[in-house]
Amino acid sequence: MATERKKAKYPRVYPKHGAWYWVEPRTGKWIRLCAQTDSETLLVERLAVERKRFERPDGTGDMRPLIDEYVRKHTALHKEKAWPRYGKYAGNGFRNANLADIRPTHVSSWLKVKYEGKLHMQRTMRAFLSGFFQWCVDAGKIDSNPCREVKIKKPKASTVYITDEHFAKIRSMMLSYSYTTKDGRSIVSPVSTGPMMQCFVDLCYLTAQRSTEIRLLKWKDVDQERGVIHFLPTKTEDSSGAAVDFVISPEIAAVLDRVREIDGGMQRIGDANVIHALDGGQYDNTAMRSAWKRATERADLDGLGYTVKTIRAKALTDAARAGYGIEALKEAAAHTDTKTTEIYLKQKDVPVADVRLSIPVMKSA
Repeated sequence: MATERKKAKYPRVYPKHGAWYWVEPRTGKWIRLCAQTDSETLLVERLAVERKRFERPDGTGDMRPLIDEYVRKHTALHKEKAWPRYGKYAGNGFRNANLADIRPTHVSSWLKVKYEGKLHMQRTMRAFLSGFFQWCVDAGKIDSNPCREVKIKKPKASTVYITDEHFAKIRSMMLSYSYTTKDGRSIVSPVSTGPMMQCFVDLCYLTAQRSTEIRLLKWKDVDQERGVIHFLPTKTEDSSGAAVDFVISPEIAAVLDRVREIDGGMQRIGDANVIHALDGGQYDNTAMRSAWKRATERADLDGLGYTVKTIRAKALTDAARAGYGIEALKEAAAHTDTKTTEIYLKQKDVPVADVRLSIPVMKSA
């Protein structure tokens, strides 16, 4: 009886698997509120929180409905989990605008005011809006893409390099964490996902690939017969199509064996992910970033700018220090231009100046 009463009282709230869910109107996403055994007060509080998260101010223009339509039709084509949120940001920002009235100056002003000092986000949102406007051009709604005239300052290349000592410390901290109990005892507790995450970090370093390529790597791409791993970077698959077959070194083979050991000796094949969650599913990008961030915090190295992306910079820099030339590094990184590869090496090695001078003295008369 209580179930029926709650269903009638709160629109779009339904019971499922012993919990109450609210179905978000625009996306149809089922959002868990609380267990059915929880109090009605908690249900109301959680419902209010979720409704507020999805609320948005009213708009008077046609831009936001068009952006909503664009997101609905294209979300499945984008691998980035955060991509739909860009539509929410842009929709709120241009909610009072009409598509036909948009000029490059409107886009430029919004990006530089809304995301002042956040160059990466400026470029991200410009890319989203450029895709939206191009969709509008293709549909005959406008004649040109205003983003083509919008210039955004390029962020400075990172100069962060993870030292060997710091890398080893972060890597080890992925396996366990310690804490002190109320009675003063020091407890070391293992991280259940730690061994797999450590394999993820190791493969990122040993192959010098982007973390996304390792996260999405399938066993079918591990070609044991030829002794290589086939990489087609997601960043270039729709542009240059640059690919690389990376030789399975003894070090890489050892990591792959560790993954199999974690799996209890089970031989995964085909579309199964090499790096995977405890249930065998694919990790999302957030999980990898969070695992790395927590490990850096446990190692007391947070705040130094060490991110998952800096693993690739360390790998390429270490390879350069080991004597590999820029062409070899370009091929390993699946870059089409050595200038791109050099970005990863720039200012990582500080030159040592061995110039000896003497203080000038006056010549005697």
